[in-house]
Amino acid sequence: MSTSSIQLAPRHTLSRFVQGLRIVTRGAGADPYVKLPDGQVDLIVRIRDTGSEVHTMGTRLRVFRKLAEEVPQAIAVRFKPGRAYPFFGVPMSELTNRILPIETLWGADGAQLCERVAETSDNTERLRLLEDALSERLCRGDVFEPASAYVVRRAIRAITDAVELPRVSVLARGLGVSERQLRRAFDEVVGVGPKEFVRVVRFQRALRASARVATPDWGAIAAAVGYYDQAHLITEFRGLTGVTPGALLRARLHQAPVMDGALIASSP
Repeated sequence: MSTSSIQLAPRHTLSRFVQGLRIVTRGAGADPYVKLPDGQVDLIVRIRDTGSEVHTMGTRLRVFRKLAEEVPQAIAVRFKPGRAYPFFGVPMSELTNRILPIETLWGADGAQLCERVAETSDNTERLRLLEDALSERLCRGDVFEPASAYVVRRAIRAITDAVELPRVSVLARGLGVSERQLRRAFDEVVGVGPKEFVRVVRFQRALRASARVATPDWGAIAAAVGYYDQAHLITEFRGLTGVTPGALLRARLHQAPVMDGALIASSP
């Protein structure tokens, strides 16, 4: 069965931090949700017949799968790379590869948000509640703001804008910090080290390149996006997704609305 979604832009006060918001409805028998590594953090509202829950999904270095029947409807807030850290009060490495109830991170404020979200059946109102809660976090006097955040933002721009992805040593030298300092900064702000972040960016570039053609030439794609060779690309795909590039492409063609880690998809 089909999966439908409505994508929305964040309000102005959140636009520096939030890439977008999406309401997803999935019919009975829909394909499983598959979250691919993309270097980003999501705030998720899971909507079931029995009620609603709010969770945070941290930066992932491995694929995540969940049956569609378990979460027929969801709302997702997707943060820009390296921009989620002010909202959760902890180093982002504490969220990596994890899904945590918002109450665990926000305490009473999180519990109150869950109660208010559960009290309404209107998704527009749920979105407003999420945006209000995030905006309020930015106004708090104890916002998590590591001194290294500026360096990480510069590093992310350098990585995402680069035609040829940089080595961590070269990146650190250009930013005027040591590799160790850069790794520690990325752990706090992104949740993974700069080497892992580059790895995910390269993987996503390969995914986008494969989507542009009917029959991908994986050797050519490997060379174009910075893998040593096709064997390196295959090894990295297996490490991040558990399957070969060909198998992943076939799955994406079959279930594209819920498969692309670069999109805001349905709840885990």
